[in-house]
Amino acid sequence: MRQTAWLLAAVLPLAAYAQRGDRDWRIDEKDTIRKTFNVTGGSGEKKLLVDNVHGYVHVTGYSGSEVRVNVEQHILADSREAVAEAKRDVKLDLSQQGNFVRLYEDGPFRSGNGTNYRGDDYYGYRVIYDFDIEVPSDIELVLKTVNHGDIVVKKTTGDYDIRGLNGGIEMDEVSGSGSVHTLNGKVKVTYTRNPTKSTDFKTLNGTVDVYFHNTPDADMHFRKLNGGIYTDFELTMLPEKGSSSESGGRWIYRSDRSISGRAGKGGPELSFETLNGSIRLHTTTL
Repeated sequence: MRQTAWLLAAVLPLAAYAQRGDRDWRIDEKDTIRKTFNVTGGSGEKKLLVDNVHGYVHVTGYSGSEVRVNVEQHILADSREAVAEAKRDVKLDLSQQGNFVRLYEDGPFRSGNGTNYRGDDYYGYRVIYDFDIEVPSDIELVLKTVNHGDIVVKKTTGDYDIRGLNGGIEMDEVSGSGSVHTLNGKVKVTYTRNPTKSTDFKTLNGTVDVYFHNTPDADMHFRKLNGGIYTDFELTMLPEKGSSSESGGRWIYRSDRSISGRAGKGGPELSFETLNGSIRLHTTTL
């Protein structure tokens, strides 16, 4: 742990945030929080957890040994009394245990059963934390957010567990293995090195686009309801009900609900799932 900076709060008109909310607020009180953590472990020993409720989480890898956190906090309310209540109720915990950095939004919507946000009218305010974070590129990532923001990860090589709810997930120039799940939003991942362990991609309402580095060697499993499954490379169908055809130079696979196939020589299990949206697998030489 190195330093923390809280910049002067300002009460602003809500113009910048009106488009992100479900209602209009009279007050937007803004703070900027900065903190730096030193993590010195080797690959696989460093870990970052961001557990957010409202707001985006953007993470970029670099060659250093610090986790550099910049958070824009917005307290949205209709009165100064509601702002004061929000400050009492909602806290941002930025802490470190060894090489584990934990950034956690706590509030009355947290319980032993997880997160249960009852709505802005119930609380009378909304607190938004927008995270911009620089991390050592090989750090393990556990990133979560619920509303009013997406998750973006760039230039990392560690494993990951990425969980959204109402927002998209984009990962660019990454490697590593793990899970990428959201409920309402698109999933887009671009690899510089393909996963070497089991990895899954899932959204309920949205498309799944994954860009592999050349043709992957993997066993792939697909589940979908509405939408097609498209690949830039040929799959050898594994024993499961389904059919295949060729269109415009691409192989297209359709089944009632699920289908499996082997890419290249086969390898780690890669799973793709969406309810309403297409699954598209691409190759790139980046």
